[in-house]
Amino acid sequence: MNLHGATGVREADLPWVDIGVRPGYNQRYQGFFDKSRRIAARIGSLYAEPYYHSPRHRHTFQQVRYVLSGKMKYGSEVYGPGDCLYIPEGAYYGPVKPIGNGEQLHFADIQFEGPSGIPYPEPEEVVDAQRRLAETGTFEEGVYTFPNGRKRDAYEAILEELTGERIEYPAPRLNSYVVLRSTGMPWRPHADLPGVEAKDLAYFFECGPNIKMAHIAAGEALPGAMPEGHRAVFLLDGDLSFAGADFDTLSYFILPGGEDHPPLEAATDATLLIVGWGPNGEKVPFDLF
Repeated sequence: MNLHGATGVREADLPWVDIGVRPGYNQRYQGFFDKSRRIAARIGSLYAEPYYHSPRHRHTFQQVRYVLSGKMKYGSEVYGPGDCLYIPEGAYYGPVKPIGNGEQLHFADIQFEGPSGIPYPEPEEVVDAQRRLAETGTFEEGVYTFPNGRKRDAYEAILEELTGERIEYPAPRLNSYVVLRSTGMPWRPHADLPGVEAKDLAYFFECGPNIKMAHIAAGEALPGAMPEGHRAVFLLDGDLSFAGADFDTLSYFILPGGEDHPPLEAATDATLLIVGWGPNGEKVPFDLF
């Protein structure tokens, strides 16, 4: 999606996507891209079946994941609703599998360009590259097998198909992913915004990501602003009005840095996950709101 200012989308309006890289899951997401403003992000959620399996791997971009329902196992650790994971660019994680407790694993997710500035590919390009590779080789259990029998991590194979070059990973700033237990963190009333509470989950590096949660009482709002650095907003629960349109649970917003955006007005009690970052490693202020 090319951007013309702050934008919101409802997940219910987005198509299901299964690119076949990791078996056993489907996604709904929206890509937000603007090369002139260094915005490159994919925001949405993933629904995993019991046989979903993602091998240990790493990426050239960074991710934030928030578990909405079910449980997932990363290596030997198990995470559940309210757990928020920050996965830095270049850091290994996994293998990832759902835990069979009768509830489908579902997590909200943002993938976005990391501080190294390595470009994040547009989702449509990824899907097209996967389909081209599938014409001659096979994807299975997160691995792509070339016609000559050579094996490669599925996503690495796709990126190399896109760029025509072997993938070089950035040096990770952390040696692993970080787990933020949001349910163990208290809500704090906002000093200046009535009916607004916040949780400060984490702030990483000079460029972010800065990860917060907000709870807005019905009839109250996060005011319009001009953010420094880009912001992604997940409406995890509730109903909002934004820029003259109505949005319900699992809607996603991008608020470009340096541009005014309208208020996020709660029609019902609403809970948000907010991720802020500086493009290309640029320094951003600590506070998001």
